[in-house]
Amino acid sequence: MQTEPGRTPFGINLAVGAVAMVTAAFAAVAVSHDVPARLAVMAAILALFAAVLTDVRASLATALLGYLLFNGFLVHRFGELSWAGTAWHLHLAVFAVAVGLGLASRRIRNARADAAVTAEIDAMLDTPDRHPARPGPDS
Repeated sequence: MQTEPGRTPFGINLAVGAVAMVTAAFAAVAVSHDVPARLAVMAAILALFAAVLTDVRASLATALLGYLLFNGFLVHRFGELSWAGTAWHLHLAVFAVAVGLGLASRRIRNARADAAVTAEIDAMLDTPDRHPARPGPDS
């Protein structure tokens, strides 16, 4: 699959996301032994990563990778994945909300930047509306 010029390929974004999630896991271990505190650290770094990254697919894949790291190494031991009990639903929901907030933040930031550019162009053109009336067939 070809990427647009100036865009980072999916694989590179995913590799950066993997490094970010492994770093987040180490940071979470350093912060606390409490699972909710570790979850908060992982979710915060995921949200920040999704807000900065321009590739939605890589953000979602990074969220999945981060959840698997969290489940296997921060909740359980030795990378053993387990979905016993009901806590995993909450953990997965926190990761989903974190990536959603990051993506929404990026979208809002981009919309504001686009609006500012449009307003600047309108001010430079000094026209009250951007779509002047077209002349009719009689003119």
